[in-house]
Amino acid sequence: MSTTRGAAVAAWWPWLALPAVATGFVSAGLALGLTDPQGNWIQGEAWVNVPLAIGFSTVAAGIWSTRPHPVGLRRLAVLYTVVGLGAACVLPSYGWARSDVAGSSVAAWISNWVWTLGAAPLLCIGLLLYPDGHLPSRRWWPATLGLAGMATLTASMALTPGPLENHPEFSNPVGLGSRDFWEVAGGVGFVLIMLGAALGVVSLVVKFRRAPAEGDVRGQIGGFSLAGALVVVAAVLPEIDDVTTTLLALVAVTALPVTVGAAVVRHHLLDERTDVEGLHRRVKDLSASRRHIVNEREAERVRLRRELHDGLGPSLAAIGLGLRQLEPRIFGGDGGVVRDLADEVQRAVSEVRRICDGLRPAALNELGLAGALTEAVEPLQRFGPRITVAVDDLPQLAPAVEVAAFRIVMEAVTNAVRHADAQHVQVQVGFDGGVTVDVGDDGRGLAEDRVPGVGLRGMSDRADEVGGWLTAEAGVPAGTAVHAWLPAVDHD
Repeated sequence: MSTTRGAAVAAWWPWLALPAVATGFVSAGLALGLTDPQGNWIQGEAWVNVPLAIGFSTVAAGIWSTRPHPVGLRRLAVLYTVVGLGAACVLPSYGWARSDVAGSSVAAWISNWVWTLGAAPLLCIGLLLYPDGHLPSRRWWPATLGLAGMATLTASMALTPGPLENHPEFSNPVGLGSRDFWEVAGGVGFVLIMLGAALGVVSLVVKFRRAPAEGDVRGQIGGFSLAGALVVVAAVLPEIDDVTTTLLALVAVTALPVTVGAAVVRHHLLDERTDVEGLHRRVKDLSASRRHIVNEREAERVRLRRELHDGLGPSLAAIGLGLRQLEPRIFGGDGGVVRDLADEVQRAVSEVRRICDGLRPAALNELGLAGALTEAVEPLQRFGPRITVAVDDLPQLAPAVEVAAFRIVMEAVTNAVRHADAQHVQVQVGFDGGVTVDVGDDGRGLAEDRVPGVGLRGMSDRADEVGGWLTAEAGVPAGTAVHAWLPAVDHD
């Protein structure tokens, strides 16, 4: 738990500067407004910059802290960073412009246009991208014309020559062109922003209708729409009194970053869940492919063993027998050569038998799993512990599963005989949706500081490669218990 918490803090820490800077700017603006000798100018709509600045900068920091990979999340992070910092600069720049501090003319110029970076991005592009950072489809790209409107309006407020609109006592230090041109451009920019906002509302309706009824998207769009409706109501209601109007505006605007933040976090979690589900599907596909390969390999081993056992083996045995019969008929030194050839053929026959048994134990073909296990453990208990084997009735098993069960039992029994000093080893093979293997002994048990050896890893690998699992744990009341589950057949 502490590691997870530490990782979360480490991810958040570099981005805490974003809401911290926004809060600092807002605090400076509030201080300038409340202490202005000409009177407090932070009234009405000026207050809405506070929740916009702190709320959206916090949402942006939350997104950036996750190091977002999806393009949609990165778009939202950039958008909310601009909104948060743009709104945060409104109050301090306006207050600085009203002060006698050096640089007030520059602050007045910044105050004249920086407000366009607050609410305008939410209208011209924010509605289109909500809640996942994507347009309804690629064909909607013309709807982003609101961005051009915002750029035009910002340029108009920043470059119109002559007295500044918000601070007529200052002249624009970077004014370009004619005032009439920029006034027209500003009007066009405002219209484009409103058109982008209208298209954004339409896109929300489209996304709502396309979203599955049982999903979260409809709820997120509904919550955001409710918050937006509160903002509209707060904007169009006549002023009852200044305090009531201000409180209503603050509540309405605060709801925007809250609903947006909740939706973005929710979508991020859904994206991660989708990635995890996709990873699970890929792992499942890989596991199925691996089981298929293992079964194909085992089938090929069965065929190869049959060819060696029924074809090459008898042929070599016949050659050896012929050489033995030929040996007495040859006189002189050549008889030794024939005898050596016969011995070499016999060694080749033994090697073929060894290879056949390695490919697939012969007893499995001749006696089945129960008989093969009973026969295989017999030599181990002649001078060792008593071994009991119980095998329930099993359905037809895939060759790879049958071999895996046999090898796992024999490895577990051999470990108990060699290393556990056990007096009794019990083997139980049953069926519970798949082959169950249980091997227990009453030996010394597992050491607490044990390191899994080749045998245990080999058993685990055999179970895993056919799509099963294996565990080894302390037995009750003593000894070691090995449990394995193997699918009865390949489920491809």
